[in-house]
Formats: sequence, C-alpha cells, structure tokens
Amino acid sequence: MVEIVGHRAFKAKYPENTLLAFEKAYAAGADVIETDLQMTSDGMVVVNHDSDTGRMWNKNVVIGESSWEKIQQLRCKKDGSLAMMTLKEILTWAVCHPGAKLMLDIKFTNEKIIMIKTFAIMLEVKNDLKFWQERITWGLWLLDWYEFGIETGVLKDFRVIVISLSLDIASQFVERSLALNDPHYKLFGISVHFVSSWTSQFRLKMLPLLMKNDIKVYLWTVNKPVDFKYLCELPIHGAITDDPIKARKLCDGHAVAKTPTAGKKFVTPRLTSVDGLRFHTFIKVYNILCALLYSKWVHVKLCGWSIAYVIFLFLRTIHFL
Repeated sequence: MVEIVGHRAFKAKYPENTLLAFEKAYAAGADVIETDLQMTSDGMVVVNHDSDTGRMWNKNVVIGESSWEKIQQLRCKKDGSLAMMTLKEILTWAVCHPGAKLMLDIKFTNEKIIMIKTFAIMLEVKNDLKFWQERITWGLWLLDWYEFGIETGVLKDFRVIVISLSLDIASQFVERSLALNDPHYKLFGISVHFVSSWTSQFRLKMLPLLMKNDIKVYLWTVNKPVDFKYLCELPIHGAITDDPIKARKLCDGHAVAKTPTAGKKFVTPRLTSVDGLRFHTFIKVYNILCALLYSKWVHVKLCGWSIAYVIFLFLRTIHFL
C-alpha cells in the first residue's frame, strides 16, 4: 500500500501548514503529514513553506530577518483566525494525536542550527527520544546538512530522506549512506518530483539500486489520476499529495508494483495521445529545469528577481510544481 503524505498538511482544501489543515489531514487518515520549517531572526522555529510571508499572510516580511514578536502578529489571508504555528506547537499537537507522524521539510535557506533547535524542541515537548524517532522524518535538501546531522548526532536512528528536484543530488545522498554503512544513519528514502520517476535514469538505473538497499521512494506532488496510475506502476513507497482523501481513493484503484524490475515494465504513453503529449513534454521540461536550476548563473538577480525565481513562478502557473 502506498503511504499517503499530506502535502503542507491538506493544501488542496485548507490554508496550508495551519492548525486547521493539520486537523483535517489527521481526520482524513493521512499516514504522514508533511510540513515546512523556517527560523526567525531570534531563533524561533516556525511552520511555513516560503522564506517570506506575502503569499499566505496579511503582511509580507522575510522570516529570517524578522523577530518572532513580529511574525506572531500575522494572520492568514484566507482565514483571519489562523496564525503561523511554531514547531513547538505542532509537536505538542502531534503528542496529543495518537499515531500522528510528521515529515519535516527543513529549508536549506536556513542556518544549520535549525536542526539542533528542532531536535531540542522535540525533547522539550516530550523527553522521549524513541517516541520522536518513530514519528518524525527529517527532510534535507543538501548533502552537507546530512553530514551535519551525522556529526552532531541529531539524525541518529531517525528516518532521513533527501528532498530534491535533481536525481543527481539524490544519488549523492544514496552514495554517502552506502559508503557510511552505519544503520544508525542509513538514508531512509528519497523524495523527488513525480516527473523524475518517468525518466529512464530513474526507472532503469536508480530504482534497482534503491530497491536493493531498501531505500524508499516518495514522489511529490502527485494529484492527478493519471499520475497516480504511473506511480502505482512503480514500487513507490509514498505519495506526497495536496488531497489525502482523493489520493487514497486513487491509489486503492490500482495494484502497486513491488519489484525492482517494475521500472522495465513501466508503460510509456504514446506521444500522439493527450496523456502522452503531457508526459513527454513534462520530461523535457524536467530535464531542462534541472540543467538550469543547478547552474550558478541562474541565481543572479536582475531587477530584484533571479531567473531561477521566474522559472519557479512559471512552473507553478502550469502546475508543474
């Protein structure tokens, strides 16, 4: 059975990463609730996807440049009764909800000290390390964060996944985990964009290695029925989705592949079909995107906006991200 992970809790129907969204995702039976961590200028770890607040909240400030006193005054644009949550609040919520599991997407735009603070807050909320090891998955974007977590010991015996658009970066984590050969810090899984699973690089080269070493695969952000069909043709462990209820129904409608050879049997749609045109176009967009976003020059700012950010906005407009 595919593990259903509520993206930003229950993004499709409720203001993302808010207490309301967490409650609804839990009630919907999401296996895991994914959320995002940022840190204020005075060291408060908060729950928010963006590094600034303009998209979700009633005033636009940069979280890393703002105090918690300022941030806690913000209110959600869609529902003025909702305020930004702290990590401590959401961990306290998790303790009070039996079986609740969290996937913490820790943005690399923060300082690495956020990992130490996150670990400390867990123990402050409930001084039971095993409790948190069974309920928390750490999501990291860059290899040096994985190294930092190993050096400091905060990742010991936790589930750790790499989150990346790039299969090459995901492979770096896999290679480091295999070279380390330490069960206390073994990489639990990779979390990659669903289009990457359509590529031959993933299906024929990466997937057999992952299956051989029991490294799980999560795909984000899967919402369309046809994309769940493709997902279930591969031995995918989890789907990160905006609507956990819809996702469960769509996954239950397909038999899920279980073997590493499944990648060879993946059915590629014909280019002449509507699904095939989307499928092959998205693969080309994905390959171009990876080549662009991991080039240094793409982050140079012109008129205050980087080319990478413009690309990001475009991809969100066409629902690629």
